Parts: sequence; C-alpha cells; structure tokens
Amino acid sequence: MAVSNSNNIWRYLWFWALAVSLVLCGLALFERQSLVRELTDKSVTLHRLASQRADQHDAHLTSLSAIFVAGGVKRQDLLLDVAATIMRFYPRITSVNVIPFDPSEPVIQTLPGLAAEEASLIAAMARRSTGALQIQQMPTMPNHYLLVKRTPNSDAARHGLALAIDAGALVATDDPFWQKASVALRLVTPDGQNALVGQLSLDEAGFSKPLGSVSQPLNFETSLAISLADVLPLGKALAAIVLVTALIFLSAHGLKQRARAKDAESRAKLSAQETRLAHASRVNAMGEMASGMAHELAQPLTAILSQAQAGRHLARRGDVARLGAVLDDTVSQAQRAADILDRLRRWSKPNRTPSKSCPLHDAAQSVQRLLALEAKSKGATITLLLHDGPLFIDADPVELEQVVFNLVRNALDATDRARITIRTDVEGRIAILDVTDNGPGVSDEIITRIFEPFVTGKPDGTGLGLALCQRLIEEMNGEIALLSDAAETTFRLSLPISTKMVTS
Repeated sequence: MAVSNSNNIWRYLWFWALAVSLVLCGLALFERQSLVRELTDKSVTLHRLASQRADQHDAHLTSLSAIFVAGGVKRQDLLLDVAATIMRFYPRITSVNVIPFDPSEPVIQTLPGLAAEEASLIAAMARRSTGALQIQQMPTMPNHYLLVKRTPNSDAARHGLALAIDAGALVATDDPFWQKASVALRLVTPDGQNALVGQLSLDEAGFSKPLGSVSQPLNFETSLAISLADVLPLGKALAAIVLVTALIFLSAHGLKQRARAKDAESRAKLSAQETRLAHASRVNAMGEMASGMAHELAQPLTAILSQAQAGRHLARRGDVARLGAVLDDTVSQAQRAADILDRLRRWSKPNRTPSKSCPLHDAAQSVQRLLALEAKSKGATITLLLHDGPLFIDADPVELEQVVFNLVRNALDATDRARITIRTDVEGRIAILDVTDNGPGVSDEIITRIFEPFVTGKPDGTGLGLALCQRLIEEMNGEIALLSDAAETTFRLSLPISTKMVTS
C-alpha cells in the first residue's frame, strides 16, 4: 500500500510538472504574440505618421519652387520668408537651400547654411534629375538627408532646391512605447546602404516597410528584444502555477472521489452478486442434498418393503422364529431412514450438530450387514480386513456409515459377482479405509471429474453419491480419493484419528 501511494504521488508530481510546463509554454507563447502584435500595431501607426510627414516635404518643395521661379534671385526675400515659416512649423526641416548650377551665381540658404561639399552635392543631384525628387544622406550629418528638386523642373533648370531633413525628427513620437529599452527603430536610405536613424539586432522580432512616400521611400524598420521576463511575467507565471496546481488538486480529488464511488459501487455489485451466488449455491446444495437423500432413502425403504413382504410370507407359514429376525431388520432399516431424514434436517440448519468420536470399524461392519442380502442376490461378496486395534474418528456415525455404504453400493452396481473388500489401516495419525472391487473401474472420460455433482458412469445414476461423499468427508476434515496406481478400483478415505476420550 505504501509503495502504491508513493507511486501515485510521483505520478501526480510528474503530471503537475508537465501541466505547469505546458501552461508556462502557452503563457510564454501568448505573451510573445501579444508583444509582437503590439510592436506591429505601434509600428504601423508610426509608419503611417512618418509617411504623412514625408509627403508634406513634397508639397513644401513645390511651393518653394513656384515662389523662386516667380521672384528669382532678386526676390529671394519671399523665398526666405516662406522657408522660415516652414522651418518654424516643421522643425524637422533644418534648412532650405537654393544652389545654382553656375558657381558664379549667388547661393540662397537659411541659417546655419550648408558645407561646400553638400552644396556641390545638391547641384549634382539636381543636374541628374529627370523630374523626380532626389534623396541622399548628408555627408556631414549622417542622421539627416537631402531632398532635392531641380528648378524650374525642366531641362532648362539652372538651380537645385533642397530641404535638409532631420531623419530622427521624421519618426519622432510621444508614445512611451518607443522609449522602452527593448524597442529599437531604424530608418534606412532607399538603397539600404546607409542607416539614418538607429540600429537593429537581426535576431529580434520586428517590422519592416518602406515609407508610403514616392519621393522618400525610406525603409522603416523596428524590432523588439524579447526576454524571458517579458514572456513570463512573474505575477502571471505565479498565477498560472497556482491555477494549474489548484485545478490538478481538484481534478485529483474529484478522480479520487469518483474512484471511491466506483469502487463502492463495484463492491456493492460484487456483494450483491456474491449474495446471489451464495443463495444459488445454497439452493443447489439443498437440491443436491435432497436428491441425494431421496437416493439414499430409496435403499432403506426398499429393504423395509422387502423385509415386510418376507415377514408377511413367514407369518402365513407360521415361522415365528425367523419372523423375529426379519422384524428386527425392518426396524433397523426404518431407524436408518429416520437417521437419514434427521441428518437432512440438521444439514439445512445454520449450525450443524458437533461431531463425536465414533468407531470406524462399526461403520464398515454395519454396511456389510446392511448389504449382505443384496450382495448374496447378486453373487457378490463383501470382505472385511480390519486393523487389529480400534480406530476412532471425529464424525457423525450416520454420515460416516452413509459414505461407506455409497462406496460399497457403487461397487455392487459396477459388476455382477463383485468381489468387494473393506480394508482399514493406520498411517501416523490418519485412519485409512479402502473400498476395493474387481469391477471395470472408472472410465477415462469422467475420472478427473468423478467427485463433481451429476457426473456419473451409471446409465440411471444421479451423479450425487460421490459428490455427497466428498462433502461429508471434508466436513470430517478428511479426504476421499480414487487411487490411480491400485491394481483394482479403490476408493480411499483418509480421516484424522480422534483425540477425544472414548467412554463405553
């Protein structure tokens, strides 16, 4: 029982560990998906905002170009006023510049101005433009980029109009999500060669999409470094473990209660079945006993009938001397029938009458006397070979006599002119009684079931005689057996010698 309980405990622990592991894995997957979903949602929002900002730059360049074409260098004040307004409302635009293709012409630019290298770069970008806006990272300020438009926007263009744009301000936001240490953002030039803002780790979850601006298709990329603490928050992990533990405990308790209920139900069904079987067994036993008693009562009743007929015959002849012996035998057979009925009554009682010490030889001699006339009529002989000393056993004398009677009667029925021997002996504290005959023996078909009820080798037999003999001998704490190694058919009774004091 202790080993079974220990195994159950380990089984529940393993199941608990497996369930906790699965739940924590599920929680980690759910949390990771939630974090990735949040990153995607935030990235889409910021990407849309940055794309809208980039589209505004196109409009600024268009209006500035129109003003410059209308006023030229002479009315550069108009251009600078509009540029100042744009820079005030859109601080990500750090400067507005007009660079002539001819170096001898004046440069128009807002403070703080551009380096000569970047002015030359603007002119070169404007010259190679075919009408579309040009974009390139600024050499002196890597986190800025130039957005250049030729002006006028035709093959007769003589100037390059450029906006210097702070890439960091283009994607700036007040959302605290982007302030997290685990979140990273990067803005890359369209050729993918140069990063304007931020750095990313390749092994992190992320989002990547060019800005929705035709003129500034900067690659917008975000990432999220997900740690174990992120996917398994301490509070949620503990809550999950507690919940799993409670569910397993309740399930185990429920299963245990269910098992107990099923066990109780099974026990009740088994008990009911056992009761029915016991009742059926008692009914069968009573049926067998009743059949056996009817079989046995036929013997003394037949003898009484024969003796009465013989007595009537002797009475008619006036043979009074012989009539007395016949009447004595009739009384004896009547008493035997009464004893059999009394035994049936006692057998049906819950508590049978205790056995007493009785002589084994008396049973053998009584059977020889009872069956003498029948043996004589069949030309058979019944010989007694009894042990020198008296043998007492604890039994009901009538039951013992009935067993011996059945064995001898079976021997008489087995063959004509049978030679039957009743032999007694002692082996240690066991008294032995053998009934041997020279008949054909027991057939091989039933030899292994010879003591089962209703198994018989006689055409008109009930198959109850030997079954009753076995039951009666077992009640005497003895054994009955058919000896397989004997030269003739031999049934042996082995009965413990009585230890009770025998009084005369």
